Amino acid sequence: MVMEGDYSIEVVMSNEVNPLDAVVRAMNIIRRGKVTVKHIIIDMNDSVIKALIRVRGEEDEVRWVCNKLDKLYDIVNVKYMPEEVHVNKVVISNG
Repeated sequence: MVMEGDYSIEVVMSNEVNPLDAVVRAMNIIRRGKVTVKHIIIDMNDSVIKALIRVRGEEDEVRWVCNKLDKLYDIVNVKYMPEEVHVNKVVISNG
C-alpha cells in the first residue's frame, strides 16, 4: 500500500511573450496528474514566473507531474519536496 503525502512543487517559468500561456500549460499538466491541489501561489515579474503549488498525492504521481512540467519549453526549473508534518500536542489537565 502506497501512502499519500503532502508535497510542495516549485516551478520557475520564463516570462517572455505571453506569461499566462506558460501558466495555463503548467496548470493543465498538474490537472492531468493524479494529485490534489491544495494551494497555489503565482508570482509574476518582468523576467520570470514563480509558482509554488502544494499538492497531496503519492510520490510517484508528484514525480510524474514534475517530469511532465520539466519537458515544457518555457519551464526553467522544477523541483518538489515533501511537506513537513507537524504534530500538535494537546495537554488536558483536570486541575
